[in-house]
Amino acid sequence: MSSTFNTLQAIIVDQYGIDSKLIQPNASLTDLGMDSLTLMEFIFSAEDAFHLRIPEERLGESLSELTLQNVCDAIDQIKQSG
Repeated sequence: MSSTFNTLQAIIVDQYGIDSKLIQPNASLTDLGMDSLTLMEFIFSAEDAFHLRIPEERLGESLSELTLQNVCDAIDQIKQSG
């Protein structure tokens, strides 16, 4: 797993109490029990952890289909272009 994934996984475990064994790259974040408000809080926490901002269009059209891999990819792309 990438360091980006590991950081995001730690945020989910620490802030939302989700078992790390359930957190897989292609699992939908809503399947992990995150509602729309929790998803946005998670994105803000990820932005703070990586000291960047993720434009909404990088996350896709539907937050309900957002996976951890989508967030990892968006962060990695921003880090590479920055």
